Amino acid sequence: MKRRKTQEVPLGPLIVGGEHPIWVEAMGRKHPGDWKACLGEIDQAFSRGCEIFRVAVFDEEGIAGLREIRKKRQNLPLVADIHFTMQLAFQAIEVGVDAIRINPGTVPNQLVLERLIEFARDRGVVLRIGANAGSLPHVFRGKERSQALFESIAECVNLAEKKGMKYLILSAKSSSVEETVTVYRKLHENFSYPLHIGLTEAGSGLEGIVKSSVALGILLEEGIGDTLRVSLTSRSPVLEVEVGWEILKALGLRSRGVRIVSCPTCARVRGDVVSFVREFRKAIAPFEKALGLTIAIMGCEVNGPGEAREADFGLALSGGGKAVLFARGEVVAVVSQKEGIDRLASLVRERVKGEEKTT
Repeated sequence: MKRRKTQEVPLGPLIVGGEHPIWVEAMGRKHPGDWKACLGEIDQAFSRGCEIFRVAVFDEEGIAGLREIRKKRQNLPLVADIHFTMQLAFQAIEVGVDAIRINPGTVPNQLVLERLIEFARDRGVVLRIGANAGSLPHVFRGKERSQALFESIAECVNLAEKKGMKYLILSAKSSSVEETVTVYRKLHENFSYPLHIGLTEAGSGLEGIVKSSVALGILLEEGIGDTLRVSLTSRSPVLEVEVGWEILKALGLRSRGVRIVSCPTCARVRGDVVSFVREFRKAIAPFEKALGLTIAIMGCEVNGPGEAREADFGLALSGGGKAVLFARGEVVAVVSQKEGIDRLASLVRERVKGEEKTT
């Protein structure tokens, strides 16, 4: 796939757009006024691969919390999500956020938007213009929704450009896969600014993961997207971070940690592959993100090592309670299934140590 080239926009220590990586964003669930709890969410999300964090700011307590968060995490790429009360956007900029996300449908009037654009422009703060199908400006609500989303974004972009604002990131989200894909294609065709992609109100669990993966997969395959967020109904931002990374890894756009290839199992299976995968995850948890390795765990000799020969390391279960350890398709050892996970994890640990010595 060919990634489309967009303008580069600085966001804290990151550069969004151009040939830079597609960054993974998460949104906090905690009120930023409870800044210690919010910091806990941030740390947890970043431990799983989050790279940009967005917080909803809707009162003065949130501004006070943002101030503490910025003091404690000075290099955190921080986005304040503001609706209706634009005075909070001015205050968030003064506190030191890297970007303000506004929704054209919740900005009270054009005059205050013009003032905000100028204020952000003069301080080098990014303006994230993010339209949402559920809160379109009244003037656009009679139109087909993907077109309405596009036009609401275009109107804001035109105003920002007139004011000389260069640091823009655009997003337009719907809960419909089709509408989301359509509007991002239009944004891609008409603007060179970085795009933040995502499916809004996707739902929870399997349904939300599948819908988000389909929408983001289509867009990313077409080279569209510079940052992403998987919006899931959950109590923590961790799952959306993990799903975002898995989408990027599946498309070969980013690599992080260990990628496990495991067979779906069938009547030929020679052991409990499900438990083997779960136990291996636990065994490598302390150093999982140290290397971008592919590990295969297969249920019989048919799938491994033959069909998993591209894996860096692998384990194939065989008869008589045995298991075959292999590396790049070559058999390393035949061990008992009981010691298979420990031996496989040891191979990964040795690779990590070897890499550390050379850096």
